[in-house]
Amino acid sequence: MVMIMDPTIRRLFETYGESVLNDLGNFPHEELVVLLNALPIEECRRIQLYDQISLYHYQWSADAFTVGLHLGLTLSNNNIRRPRTE
Repeated sequence: MVMIMDPTIRRLFETYGESVLNDLGNFPHEELVVLLNALPIEECRRIQLYDQISLYHYQWSADAFTVGLHLGLTLSNNNIRRPRTE
């Protein structure tokens, strides 16, 4: 399932979120290649699996960025009523 992002949020992710994600370097490319090479499957299937896992990682990252951005904007909006202790 591919979620379609709002064009503004997509632009923010592609200019900011994606660069932060790349700086973190948290996608284990080498480890994934080693694991996939250990499987007794055809090379084309390995490539398909690698591509699918990469796509899931990218999609999850974009979704997490979108939720975080939305939450941050919501919390910074003073017009939203928040429960307060009295």
